[in-house]
Amino acid sequence: MNRKAVFFLVLFFGVLQAMVFLAHSPRGREVRAIRVLALPLYRGELVVYRVFHSFSQLLQEKEVLLAENERLRRELGMLQSENVLLREEVERLRMEVEAAQIERRLSFEVVPAQVIGRDPYDWLGSIVIDRGREDGVTEGLAVVTYQGMVGRVERVYPRYAEVRMLLSPSFALGVLVQRTRDLGVLVGNGKGLCLVKYISRTSQVGEGDLVITSGLGEKIPRGVVVGRVREVRERSGDLFKEVVVEPACDFSALGKVFVIR
Repeated sequence: MNRKAVFFLVLFFGVLQAMVFLAHSPRGREVRAIRVLALPLYRGELVVYRVFHSFSQLLQEKEVLLAENERLRRELGMLQSENVLLREEVERLRMEVEAAQIERRLSFEVVPAQVIGRDPYDWLGSIVIDRGREDGVTEGLAVVTYQGMVGRVERVYPRYAEVRMLLSPSFALGVLVQRTRDLGVLVGNGKGLCLVKYISRTSQVGEGDLVITSGLGEKIPRGVVVGRVREVRERSGDLFKEVVVEPACDFSALGKVFVIR
């Protein structure tokens, strides 16, 4: 509202107040005439005052509600942040409990780790975990879940490490078919399955047989579950059978893993 409008509004209410004052004073006929004329204006003034007063109250209440709403939004944001932190703490404690359980099952010392990254161009080939050299992780260590073998630590940095998963075609691991005691080399096919090579044609390996690590090498312990035989392929003239293995680990939902030291 500009200054002229304010001036005229103040002037109008001043004249109106003067007329109302005269209307209430007991003087002659002129005063009574003014009283007759001023009474509707007086009532109008009361109506305008009440309207402006109600509007002012509404504005004040709106400001209070907006301030309260903003305060509640800030508190909600703080509670949500605290909830996220609490969930992460619960997850960390759960990982420590599961690590202790795996240590009892495997009789190995394990380091719990969280998967923090995957290569979009090599989704089934490698992962990044949040444990590194400062946590005692070194190259070549086995990485597992409670389901079984995940892969091997390939590169180590101070606070994180890259893991080559057994689904990768560049991964190779000595394995043992538990029932038939056949030794072979497991490699990934890059499509979610693995192949075990160098299984003799005379082997009695069959579908459903359990495949475990053979313990070849210093850092991969013997007896870690790798998967089960899904298919046995045999072509005439070949010296070896080709055994297709379905990994025991669910690689589509890798969240937490354990490094065997």
